Amino acid sequence: MSWEVAGRWSVYIPLLLVCGVLGVWLLVVVRGAALSVRDPQVGLRRVGWLFGMLLLAAVLLRAGFQSIEVWGLREWLSYENLRTVALESRWGGRWQWQAAAAAVTALGTVAMLRSPMAGGLIASLGVLGVAAALPMTGHAYGKPLAWVAQSVHILGAGFWIGTLVVVLLLPLVLSVPSRAEVASMHRYWLRAFSPLAVMGASMLVLSGGLLAFLYLPVWDMLWTDPYGQVLLVKVGLSVFVLFFGAVNYLRIHFRPDLHTDPLPRTVALEVVFALLVLAATGLLTSTAQPDMH
Repeated sequence: MSWEVAGRWSVYIPLLLVCGVLGVWLLVVVRGAALSVRDPQVGLRRVGWLFGMLLLAAVLLRAGFQSIEVWGLREWLSYENLRTVALESRWGGRWQWQAAAAAVTALGTVAMLRSPMAGGLIASLGVLGVAAALPMTGHAYGKPLAWVAQSVHILGAGFWIGTLVVVLLLPLVLSVPSRAEVASMHRYWLRAFSPLAVMGASMLVLSGGLLAFLYLPVWDMLWTDPYGQVLLVKVGLSVFVLFFGAVNYLRIHFRPDLHTDPLPRTVALEVVFALLVLAATGLLTSTAQPDMH
C-alpha cells in the first residue's frame, strides 16, 4: 500500500464518522418529539467534536503522507519539503480547500457542544465542502460530471455506513447499562435510520455506476486493466454490503423479534464489508485510469 493510499484512508474513516454523527443529528431534528428512547444528543456532542478533530488532523496528516510519497521517508519532514508539497505545488493548492473545509467541519462539531442546531448546520456545510474538495486531488479533477458523481458517492457512503456505525456506537457512548436497553436502542434507531440508509445506498449505487461508465472506455477492461480489476473487486464487495443491508432492513422491520432481542449478526457483516469497500476505494483512487497509461 502506497503512502498516498494511506493518506486517503486516514481521511475517509473520520469523514464517514462525522457524516454518521450528522446523520443521527438529522434524524433527531426530523423526528423531534417522536423520540421514544433515550435522547442521543448528549452522546453526539461527546463524540462529534472528537470525530471532527480527527477529520481535521487526518486532512493535515495527508499532506505529510504526500510529502513522503514525493520526498521519501528520510526527507519528508523538512520544513522546505513540507511547504513545497502543501503550499507551493498544484496538489497542495487543491489540498488547501480540503483543509479549509475540514476546519469548518471541526468548528461546527465543537459548536454543537453549545448550540446543537447552529453547530450541526456549520458542520454539515463543512462536510459538503470536504466531499466537494476531495475529488480535487483525484481522478475527477477537471471533469465536472465525474467530480459531482464522486462527491455524491462520498456523501452516500457517509450517510449510509457512517450513520450505521454511529447508531451501533450510541449505547456505548451513552453508557447504557443493560443489554435489553442496548438492544432496544439499536432497533429503534435502525428503524428510524432506514430512510436515510436507502437514500445513501441509492446515491452510492447511482454515482458509482456513473463513475464506472465515465472511467472505463470499454467494459472488458474490468478484467484486463488494473484499474478495472480493482473496480471489479469493489463492485463485488459492494454487492455484499447491499445484500446484508437489505437483509437487515427486512429483519429489523418485518421479522417478529422482541424489541429487546440482540441485533442479527448480519449487521456486523454489513459494516465489515463496508470497510473492505472503503479499502478498495482508497486503492482505486490511487490506481491509474485506463486512459492515463
